[in-house]
Amino acid sequence: MKKNYLGLDILRGIGIFTVLWLHSAFYYFDGLYELDFNNPPLVVTIIGLLLMFAGAFAMISGASHGIQYYRKIETKAYSYKHLLKYNTVSGILILIVAYLYFIFTGPGLVDIANKSMNNSILIELIRNNNLQGLNMERLLYVDSLVMIGMNILLIGVVFVAVQRHLSKRDIKASPGIYLVLAIGFFVISVARIPLYNVYMNAVDIGHYGKIISLNWLVNKNNPIMPYLSFGLMGVWLASLLKFETWKQIVKKVIPVASILLFLGVLAYVELPDTMLERSIDLKWFAIMGAQMGLFLLLIMTFLKIYDFKKNEKSNKLNFIGRYFRRFGVAGLTPFFFESVLSAIVFRSIEVIAPDIHFSLTSSLMYGFVLANAWGVFMFFWEKKNYVYGIEYYYTKILRKFGESEKEEKLRGKN
Repeated sequence: MKKNYLGLDILRGIGIFTVLWLHSAFYYFDGLYELDFNNPPLVVTIIGLLLMFAGAFAMISGASHGIQYYRKIETKAYSYKHLLKYNTVSGILILIVAYLYFIFTGPGLVDIANKSMNNSILIELIRNNNLQGLNMERLLYVDSLVMIGMNILLIGVVFVAVQRHLSKRDIKASPGIYLVLAIGFFVISVARIPLYNVYMNAVDIGHYGKIISLNWLVNKNNPIMPYLSFGLMGVWLASLLKFETWKQIVKKVIPVASILLFLGVLAYVELPDTMLERSIDLKWFAIMGAQMGLFLLLIMTFLKIYDFKKNEKSNKLNFIGRYFRRFGVAGLTPFFFESVLSAIVFRSIEVIAPDIHFSLTSSLMYGFVLANAWGVFMFFWEKKNYVYGIEYYYTKILRKFGESEKEEKLRGKN
């Protein structure tokens, strides 16, 4: 097992870059509220699908943390108690960042029916000169960072439970256990469909006991059901990387991924189209299944390209690889602040051109330019080892509880 897998970093970086690009494009498209979601333009459907990248982040995070768990136990001689303590602090820190993000700097929640946007505090202040307080919809919303934080906490517990259950003689059985857990939890997650209705009824009548108990489990947009299963799939990949050769991994992962993708696409085609209505129904569940298969195949592709090359003469990344890896290593900081930057830039444009309106094409160009502006910034920031960013302080706190592979990446050591 390698210490670091470039394919995971680069794929994560591409995902973050895509989110930076499409967030700005989506929220500054002037015709957003006039879109016909029963017959949307093809490009809008594609954007909608690309913005549903949370499962890939969950799977990459699961794989990355699984690799760390094995290394900390075997190379660093962490006890299970020490590992759980370190992992719990890591998950809590991500959750703190997640709630600060969505309350203060995150993107808006769109209400198409009422043609309104529920903005975070700073974005509302910048765009509309309105200083608003905290609102429950944003506080309860389960965004991708909340999902990753919860996954870290839960996956760490699952990993320790599995490793404790297996004797040293049976330790190689762990990949099969993680696969069963991932598929099993995914199947169970179909229960989110009725539970989401229970949750929304509880919100309507103010039943806070149900709201609190069900929020992380089923609320929009990236709850434990089903995203813990994506994280567990990532741990399955990590365990395969630990115990199997690349050929053995391919023989096990490709059939599983292909079946999930095929069944998901088949169900998606046969069921009524409600994807852009953001309904929690069987159509949504089909998309999740297809994405699980697709993301497995994507990760395998990037691992093959960057970590299991036939020609090992040169391990140097080309310009594109280095460009996206920076986002994969330190992309949390631009992710946290991208809505603030795009709002400030747009407000500055409005001062010069008060009647500015972005078509779909111009909004996509706007988002692309801003995402690449972050890329230029990170080129120079890398030379300073990404100091004073969110990752910098995150690893500085974690250092008190154990060694962080992320800190080594920030310093360019792996």
